[in-house]
Amino acid sequence: MARKVKMTVNNNTGKVLTLKPSTPKHGKFTTDAPGTIESSGSWVCTTRTGGTFGPEGTVIYQTDGGKITIEFYYNHPMNHSKSSYRVTVSPSDSIGYDIKGSFEGHDQDITFELYLI
Repeated sequence: MARKVKMTVNNNTGKVLTLKPSTPKHGKFTTDAPGTIESSGSWVCTTRTGGTFGPEGTVIYQTDGGKITIEFYYNHPMNHSKSSYRVTVSPSDSIGYDIKGSFEGHDQDITFELYLI
């Protein structure tokens, strides 16, 4: 059975996020990450047909001319392991975040809330 995760970024920073191209480590995008996120943007990743791994990867955005980088990591494994999601911001004191959603079940809907610190 396919494992799908929809990831949404609610950008409450007042800054425009620009995508840095990336490819999932496992799985494929069924909806690509948006090229820019002004206030909100979503993408969907799922397993490859006949794949034995759930989707895993990192989607990277930057802002302020590349001075701030925001990495959204996702891992939604095929086995019974709990899924994991994290945000890494560099520099770490520039943007805060919350991760909302359920990390259990085949189809997951995760929201990353970004805000200025």
